[in-house]
Amino acid sequence: MESGPEKRKEPREITYQVGWKKGKIAYQEESVREDSKEDKQLDQSHAQAAHIRLLTLWKAAPSLPEGMLLPLLYGLPLVLFIATLILVYELRGPS
Repeated sequence: MESGPEKRKEPREITYQVGWKKGKIAYQEESVREDSKEDKQLDQSHAQAAHIRLLTLWKAAPSLPEGMLLPLLYGLPLVLFIATLILVYELRGPS
């Protein structure tokens, strides 16, 4: 058996299965996997588009002035309760 730095494992082919579909992954040298300038520019344009989409989706929500929030907090349940009583009274029909 060899030992030390001169011992190198040969790259193996990896077999995988996802559901009923099988496949193989072959090892590629680093020199073969170099990205071209076009790929890098394409990645940058996708990143910029994703950033713009995020800014568009996550805008600050408008809110009411603070002076109106407290009266609404207490008044809205009261209004809804009264509306519910009126609807229940109307459902009972003429007596």
